[in-house]
Amino acid sequence: MQVVLLSLVGLALGLALPALANQRIAVQIKGYDDGVKSTAGQDYKEAVLFAKREAIERAGVSVKSLTTMEDYLIKSDYIESQAEAVLEPGYDVLDIGYQPDGSYLVVLTGKVSLMTKASEADKQPPAPESMLLTALSRLSASPQEFELSLGDIGNYPIEKAYFANDEQFVIHYDFRNGVMTLNNINKGIMRLAGTYRTDTDSGSVELDFNPDGSAEGHWKFFLASGAMTIRKK
Repeated sequence: MQVVLLSLVGLALGLALPALANQRIAVQIKGYDDGVKSTAGQDYKEAVLFAKREAIERAGVSVKSLTTMEDYLIKSDYIESQAEAVLEPGYDVLDIGYQPDGSYLVVLTGKVSLMTKASEADKQPPAPESMLLTALSRLSASPQEFELSLGDIGNYPIEKAYFANDEQFVIHYDFRNGVMTLNNINKGIMRLAGTYRTDTDSGSVELDFNPDGSAEGHWKFFLASGAMTIRKK
């Protein structure tokens, strides 16, 4: 089966967000799979990915289609993470299903944050990158090289890590669909606080980052707490 891949060209999100003006627009986007029928679940995922790619383009990012299978998971995960950065919470995906021509159709409705280039008068000289942004950039560039250790609970691979915006950094890890959100990264302070959630609980976290992307700290859930470490495998 030939899968249409999506690679980012032109403007990048993530660390580039502070240099952009932010507007919000309502969208209704049709998403189609690649036209090659496989399973309904797979074709649905392809159609949703197509719709999210369109949302990214409407936010001011140019996307080009490729036709190679090699990096599909990496590229699709990247598109997913960038879509989380531009799609406002609460968007809906309506599952329409197979069409007479065999394609699978979904309709995504919601709002996107429109990224427009700031005017020349508004541009400021770029500030030197802080040690914290260097650390988070290394983590987001190669999340597969890191794992999350939860003390006596166990060690778990980090699935993906990305800049949600200029104030938040998000880490997905393979423990009960765990997601960690770290706040106030724009302050450049190496100690970050935030929250975590899994399928069974949610609580707070605090981590001290090192320049290589590793970190040490702890998690807390009501009266329970424990050590938390991000380290290279």
